[in-house]
Amino acid sequence: MKKLMVFSLLLMASWVTAQTQEPKQVSFYLKNVQLLPKKVTLISYSPNVTGNGTYGYILFPGIKKSVTYPIGTKLYLATSQQVGVVMSGNRIDKDKPFLIVSTSDANKIFKVN
Repeated sequence: MKKLMVFSLLLMASWVTAQTQEPKQVSFYLKNVQLLPKKVTLISYSPNVTGNGTYGYILFPGIKKSVTYPIGTKLYLATSQQVGVVMSGNRIDKDKPFLIVSTSDANKIFKVN
């Protein structure tokens, strides 16, 4: 009886773990093709996440920046106005995104000029 109970608990634990797996991640590149460094602010809204992610980068000319996001994430190359909206606690996910991450984006290079 004790073995059956332990086996049942292990089975339930593995079932719960299988149900809470994270969505698949996709890596791709952002590249500045201008002659001068460019400041880029990425705002992301990922599936099953209530808030947003905000990341700022300085992209030097010709350099690729690798980024990784879950499939279905909406990415915005944010203007200073959009950054202000997000920092005030509001959302911009009704705006048109720069990219909605999909499996076909893996290892692609996106120009951000």
